[in-house]
Amino acid sequence: MAYCKNRNLSIYYEQHGKGSPVVLIHGGAVNFQNNYAVFGWIERLNKSGLQVIGLDLRGHGKSDKPLQAECYGTENLASDVLAVMDELGLDKVSIIGYSMGSAVALHLIQTFPARFSKAVLVATGDGLLGFSPHTFCALLPVLVEVASRSEFPHDLPPHVAAYWNFVTESGGSREALSAMAQADYPSLSIELASKIDIPVLIVSGENDPVLGQGPRLAKTLPRGEYLEIKKADHFNLAAISSVKNAIADYIS
Repeated sequence: MAYCKNRNLSIYYEQHGKGSPVVLIHGGAVNFQNNYAVFGWIERLNKSGLQVIGLDLRGHGKSDKPLQAECYGTENLASDVLAVMDELGLDKVSIIGYSMGSAVALHLIQTFPARFSKAVLVATGDGLLGFSPHTFCALLPVLVEVASRSEFPHDLPPHVAAYWNFVTESGGSREALSAMAQADYPSLSIELASKIDIPVLIVSGENDPVLGQGPRLAKTLPRGEYLEIKKADHFNLAAISSVKNAIADYIS
């Protein structure tokens, strides 16, 4: 097990394989293991000559779990990624972000473009630019409700109630999930997005009820490409072989 410190928080990370480094950022309420490793991402990316660096963002998995909302938000989560990169001496990497991780990745490539060569944003959509209805400001209050329940919330929509299971299965805590969901995850302006000058692949599921689809996001990015997976939803994109293959080919 490897950890680095980021402003007194311990951030867990893993390294797998050799080659050009790619950092994988998981979605909310899960962790690197549950979002990527169990679905064969490490092996598939290693096969393409890529070194995989996975981390558990604060509040998730094996990393520290502060219970104050001010400890979360896009900038704080992005700082966990940079802390791991600095710990490993990685000046420049490719990056993959899934769901909430896609917002973190978008923030990173916009704010620190010199440190990233390519990016893939998975299970995400136009809400990253503020297009309704799939924005984080609309989604997060529902997660606070999920986190408040002591038992599985059968009365909530299945794609919302699923987060109750995810946080338990991935070693998280409902209190940390609630704090994370009360933090700030602002949309990126179209003006700033239109200035991002690195290759970015947007991968959306045709039937994603959480963050929708991302054709306008891909079109706004100067070097953006869009891939929509038929019959896929927000969660099963991680398990689909064609998704892993397309992303490995894109990055390598």
